[in-house]
Amino acid sequence: MKKEEEKTEAPGHNKVFDIIVNTRPKTWDKKEISFRDVVLLAFPNAIFNEQHIYTVTYSKGVDKKPKGSIVEGGEPVHVKDGMVFDVEHNDIS
Repeated sequence: MKKEEEKTEAPGHNKVFDIIVNTRPKTWDKKEISFRDVVLLAFPNAIFNEQHIYTVTYSKGVDKKPKGSIVEGGEPVHVKDGMVFDVEHNDIS
């Protein structure tokens, strides 16, 4: 019998989360997600400047804050399985 490898990282450290971004299933491998992370999941070629405005809202989040919004430069949010993100893009040029 082979001896099991010892885990050197804290439990849940390597967790992969199944989330939904603009109705599409995605996976995320970090405990938190930022505004830019979510925008890039929704729009991989996103342009971040004054002419391109993104709005990010979420639902089915952690118990302390199950729904809300994320703003650029703001705090990231904790991720949980089944969390839903909606990203809207407005081009003001």
